[in-house]
This record gives sequence, structure tokens and C-alpha cells, in this order.
Amino acid sequence: MNTTPAFRVSSLAHAYDGTTVLDVPHLEVPAGEICALVGPNGSGKTTLLSILAVLLKPRCGSVLLRGVETAGVPEGERQRLRRQVTLIHQKPVLFSTTVRRNISYGLRATGVAARDVKARVDRALVEFGIAELADRQARRLSGGEAQRVVLARGLVLETPVLLLDEPTSFLDDDFRPMLFDFLRAANRSRGVTILLATHDSSLVSALAHRIIRMEKGKVSSVETGRQA
Repeated sequence: MNTTPAFRVSSLAHAYDGTTVLDVPHLEVPAGEICALVGPNGSGKTTLLSILAVLLKPRCGSVLLRGVETAGVPEGERQRLRRQVTLIHQKPVLFSTTVRRNISYGLRATGVAARDVKARVDRALVEFGIAELADRQARRLSGGEAQRVVLARGLVLETPVLLLDEPTSFLDDDFRPMLFDFLRAANRSRGVTILLATHDSSLVSALAHRIIRMEKGKVSSVETGRQA
């Protein structure tokens, strides 16, 4: 059993325009767990996810990703570390091309063999119920369809760490149980560490091993979830 946390945060702080928006003295996200990050809008959840995804450099502090420091390291090393984490943003943003090309983008960019790209994309199209949309222009989709494509594009990468920002915001009600099942299966079968920021209480109760509550940029409590 891997005892190294997926993330270990120490003395982390970040500010925008001189205003501190994040102040986290200590936080650990255990490897192989599904953790829910909850709190009101403006509590720092999205900023924290961006830092954990190695996309945003914090003002100060240490962030270990699977035991390796991410803060203050050269850009080449940051790029390598980013490949261990997938961050799926709240608002669907798609490239101006087909659904299939959108989903395959990350796989092609990281040099996955063409045969494997096709197999993994075909599987994702079926799993997310969007096979009939494969050749459609992605930017012409409805909000719910676009969110499914964004989720498929991120999850098809199969990184060991998955971060999601309000993943159910634009989803149709009939797809929500499918997403829950997919995330649960990824966690159980591949040991994927999942950290999701959400206001969706049903998502928290269905999936979370641990609940991290945030308020005004600080972690106010860490609780055991129903799935622990």
C-alpha cells in the first residue's frame, strides 16, 4: 500500500492584487482516495486546484505531488509533473474541431501510439454516451453534451491524479449517475486519486472518502465521508 500522499501542502499562500485568497498551513490528500473540496464561492477552491495541478505558481509554500516538490522548480520539471495530473475545469471549453479530435488531443500531444489513441477514444465515446456525436463540431454542442466531451477528454488520459472543478454543473440529470459510476470505477480499479470541488451534496455523499471544507481561503475542517 502506498503511504505517500498524493499531495502534501505546507505553508501555502497565494494572493491576487495584494489580497490573500489562499492560506493553507498544512493539508494532505491521501493517495487512492476520493476527496471532496467544499465551501462557498470565493473560498479558494479553484485557486487551490490550479496550484495542485501545477498550473499556477503559489506566492509561497511547498506542494509535494506524490512526494515530489512542485513549487519553485524549473519549468521543464513542472511540465513533466503536470502529466501526472488532469484538471477538468467547471466551464466546458472545446477546441474548434470535431468531438473525436477534442477527446484525442491530450493523448496525441503526449505521444500515445495512434492505434491506442483510437481504441481509448472509441471506448470513451461509448462510456460517455456521445458516440453519435464523434464527428460533430464540438463548439456546436449543447451545454450538457459539451460537458460530457470535456470530461471524456480529461478522463481518457488516465493520469494517477484527477482534479475536477464542479463537474456536475452543466450535466444532464440522466448522466450524473453514469459520471459517479465512472469516477468510482477509476478510483477502485486503477487507484486514481480524485479531488473534486463541488456544491453538489449528492456527489459528496455518493463518492467522498474525505471532505475538506474551505472558507475565506483557509481549510476549516477535514472530515470523514460516508464512503470511507
